[in-house]
Amino acid sequence: MLIMPQEPAPRAAAERGRRAEESLAELFSRTGWKVRREVPVQKRSRADLIVSRPGVSYVVEVKVAPEGRGDRLVPLWAQAALQAAHNASSRHAPLAVVAAPRIAPTVAQDVLAFAAEYASDVAAGVIDFDGLRVFQGPQLESLNAEPERRQPAPLMKRSAGHALFSDLNQWMLKVLLAPELPDALLSAPRGQYRNASQLAAAANVSVMSAFRLVQQLQQEGYLDDSDRYLRLVRREDLFSRWQSAALGRVVELPMRFLVRGDPKSELRRMLESGRACLALFAAAEALGFGFVSGVPPYVYVPRLKPANVAAWKRLVPVEPGEAPDLILRRAPSPESVFRGLVRPDGMASCDIVQVWLDVAGHPARGREQADLIRRRVLEPVIAGESRRG
Repeated sequence: MLIMPQEPAPRAAAERGRRAEESLAELFSRTGWKVRREVPVQKRSRADLIVSRPGVSYVVEVKVAPEGRGDRLVPLWAQAALQAAHNASSRHAPLAVVAAPRIAPTVAQDVLAFAAEYASDVAAGVIDFDGLRVFQGPQLESLNAEPERRQPAPLMKRSAGHALFSDLNQWMLKVLLAPELPDALLSAPRGQYRNASQLAAAANVSVMSAFRLVQQLQQEGYLDDSDRYLRLVRREDLFSRWQSAALGRVVELPMRFLVRGDPKSELRRMLESGRACLALFAAAEALGFGFVSGVPPYVYVPRLKPANVAAWKRLVPVEPGEAPDLILRRAPSPESVFRGLVRPDGMASCDIVQVWLDVAGHPARGREQADLIRRRVLEPVIAGESRRG
């Protein structure tokens, strides 16, 4: 029997390691980083790479797996993180990178989620030989890329576009926009965030949720790659898509107060419960941008099922021919709505961005109300002018 010689396993592993290190060095060099290889950093210890640019420097440890399985990559990343942390100093922060011939983006995200949870002080990277580049850490996320072969087909792009405006994603978009809006119009943390981890901490969401949003914003060209912080660009297109995504199925119920008295006092009592907030035209009026009159106040609640409606003991559904005191409506994105709400004159209300999103599709002059809010508040934000020097 003729046995063909095979490449020795150690030689194959060494070749993969060399290729990964060269690919990483070339990536950093091409994007303007200064790169040094095989640098002594500790007694009897060498760093695979040291990469630096103004404001940041990393000592890099690279580990390579023969295949891109999560159960291979996560332990390898942990080992690389320990070594990178050992080699780090006051001058060089640690960066641990794992590589394989081919890695699924979901596996890469799992590695970064593990890194964020168990070693948040170590920057992380995942690369493969097909062009996948996923990083988290100061000034690293602009390197992120997917190989051309993995670009979604047009139908998948539309699906991904819908996911861009998931409930928590809308909340995180508000967090990114918050420094450009007054506190009285949007309740959200106000800061600048270098990466998904910092955004997650500020928005009080999981690192994985923030990472997925940042990744999608980068892929679709809505983040400024040249900025040190996460800064939204191409906002006209982004806001147009956001408003279109908000035109979903409406679930609402006309209601009246059981005890006939002063509807405004009863409404205020309801809003003080913490389980409801003014929406649409009533919110616009409360925020000082009212335009439409004669419409019963809309009130958002997280859920609108019989059991939830029954919990409002001072409210009953209207009978045929009765005029409603208010219209209960299920909040289209409860996390985004209730995390961002403000309290003009002590009454819980949707934030100004939410009002703009929601009124546009209302048949009772909703488009005019949305246009007024845009002209008086949102135009500089959508144009990106409010942060220009």
